Amino acid sequence: MKLRTLWLVMVAFCLFSATSGRADDLFRLYWRGTYYTKNATGHIVTHSFNEQDFVNQVAHDNGLDPSSCIFVYRPNKRDTVVVRSNGAFVADVIQMEYVWTDISNPNGSVIVRQALLFDENHQNALGSWMGLETRSVNAQGVLVNDKLSGWMQYSKPELNAVYSGQAFTGDRVVDNSGG
Repeated sequence: MKLRTLWLVMVAFCLFSATSGRADDLFRLYWRGTYYTKNATGHIVTHSFNEQDFVNQVAHDNGLDPSSCIFVYRPNKRDTVVVRSNGAFVADVIQMEYVWTDISNPNGSVIVRQALLFDENHQNALGSWMGLETRSVNAQGVLVNDKLSGWMQYSKPELNAVYSGQAFTGDRVVDNSGG
């Protein structure tokens, strides 16, 4: 009976370990630029935007304090998300994971990437991204650092707005969320 109990505990532990997964690799993302639209008189006007605009919208939509949220890039998922300061996932923002072309060096540490940009609110691509990604891994193949920098251009037709700008990653955000 004791052997059977021990075996069940081991199986349960293995199943739990397999489903809990590893924490996401998260890197703070700075997303800066200008968007163009028309004012009430029909003239083209420019506005600045940055990553805090995404954070503010996601925080508002989820009843959170924006100061407790961070805009990040998840290199293994090729997307951008808002997370809480402890790394807990809040919401997807922009995805680069569906249509892309990568040209990388032999060990995959330098990647030139062009990707179409998508979000959760549109079926079609919003625009595109072009940039350079440099990755460092340790001896076990675990991602240590990821630097992404490049340019984006996209539009949001329902806002009659065209966006252009640059984005780049900063420091790692440690995922202590446990999920």
